[in-house]
Amino acid sequence: MTNKVGSSGRTILRASYGRFYQGVLTAELDPFHPGATAAITTSMATGQIVRVDDPRVNLRLDSATRPPFTDEYSVGVDRELGRSVTMAIAYVRKQSHDTIGWSDIAGQYREETRPLADGRGILVSALDTSVTPPSARRFLLTNQDQYSATYNGLVVAVDKRRVNGWQAFGSYTWSRAYGLQPSSGTTAAGEQTNTIGPGGIFGRDPNDLTNARGRLPNDRPQVLRAMAALDVPRTGVVVAANLQYFSGKPWAAATVVALPQNREQRILLERRGSRRLSSQTLLDVRISRPIRTGRLGRLEMLVDVLNLLNETAEEGIVTDALTTTTIPRVPTFGLANVFVDPRRAMVGVRINLGRD
Repeated sequence: MTNKVGSSGRTILRASYGRFYQGVLTAELDPFHPGATAAITTSMATGQIVRVDDPRVNLRLDSATRPPFTDEYSVGVDRELGRSVTMAIAYVRKQSHDTIGWSDIAGQYREETRPLADGRGILVSALDTSVTPPSARRFLLTNQDQYSATYNGLVVAVDKRRVNGWQAFGSYTWSRAYGLQPSSGTTAAGEQTNTIGPGGIFGRDPNDLTNARGRLPNDRPQVLRAMAALDVPRTGVVVAANLQYFSGKPWAAATVVALPQNREQRILLERRGSRRLSSQTLLDVRISRPIRTGRLGRLEMLVDVLNLLNETAEEGIVTDALTTTTIPRVPTFGLANVFVDPRRAMVGVRINLGRD
């Protein structure tokens, strides 16, 4: 819906609502394929078998599963500030429902406190093997009432149309993405998804949910973008730049404990989003010049410099395990191992055939 405000027609109020349903994803049906075989998980450290999941025995699919859906709302105001400048402010909210995930419907667990090597204790859910042997666990894939994802964002944008040989665009977004999803157990460099994905087992163990509700993996509270292009007088050269700043991705410290159902169970010690990777500032610049070649068309010489500021922020870490039952502090905790690509330059030629 759009509506003009005032008689000048320079201000427009707009609002929208949409509901979007998720289609069938083969990754959610793969575990139940007749040809699926047992998945055996072993420890890289000891070589011992950690877990065996036989889809013909341990897995169940709820036949009454409903398709997940997302409600999206937005309201905004567009205002013409001059003959070539416009400004927009918009609020966006997204809310997901009926997310599909795993749960253990047969396992009986006891609440226990396990001591960690740094002196603290952690509350865990230990499988009562006298009542439920590991082979008797039944993992059900269905809609999870406790799962959710909420996004709130406020966007301010200014657009300067191309006049007198230059143009510019800038935007600032403040947002918050919060909830509990099948990807909430991922690491600092992990991606955000609202599906179990290939091989996803998050939620089969109740310890997966400990402190998992919080900032979602792609939550970036602040994002600033600015773009501009300028014609250099009497040269035919165009200089363009793209500047981006955004907050680092959220993560949290975890630990690894040995439990009856899993000798290497990962558990979050902090609410997800308690820590963040470093923010990033990226500046890309392009210099271009067209060269006319008559009827054959036009050549365009291009020089691109990416990450001109040589940003070195990390994009991943070795481990988020802060401590274990035997190690007071893991030496590689929070140690960066993946970084933004360094400054680099590229030279190119674009050929446009035919007349302009």
